[in-house]
Amino acid sequence: MTTFSQWRRGEGKSVSSSELALPDAARAFQGERAGFISRMLACLVDLGLIAAVMFGIWLSISVIQLIFSPGVDVTPPTAGVLVAWGYALAAIYWTGAWATSGRSLGAWLMGLRVVSSKGNRLSWPKSFLRALFCVSFPVGLVWAIFSKRNRSLQDIVLRTIVIYDWYVPEPDKVTVPRDVA
Repeated sequence: MTTFSQWRRGEGKSVSSSELALPDAARAFQGERAGFISRMLACLVDLGLIAAVMFGIWLSISVIQLIFSPGVDVTPPTAGVLVAWGYALAAIYWTGAWATSGRSLGAWLMGLRVVSSKGNRLSWPKSFLRALFCVSFPVGLVWAIFSKRNRSLQDIVLRTIVIYDWYVPEPDKVTVPRDVA
């Protein structure tokens, strides 16, 4: 491994400072397609975050109603309303995350990034379509188990790729898997 002083002097490999921070064990997977387990864990983290945000919103509304309408019975939302809120919040969250950085909180924790088939950041419309597809048909992720290229149905239809990516690259310089062609 190149030390900082060696890298600074230009000795050894020519790598960026963000690549130096990447552990040697992770370098072998950098830019490769992500598997089902890591994608599922990222999704579970995101769903936990969405549930916490929904609980916080509901609690805030309840407290505001209690302050401004004391003595009025506050009824919790029905299960159908909660599910609809969860779907809407997940779609908004994933759209923004994939269009801006290519990763949500769960993806960041698991070292994943969603990119286009050419390795670029997703556009807002494509991010929105992918988020709607993931929210309305979450079982599509299971296809990544059977796919030779670890692609979910969402990836196949919208031509996206989920890769292992632990560091923030320079804009529009994402490493694309070798088997994209």
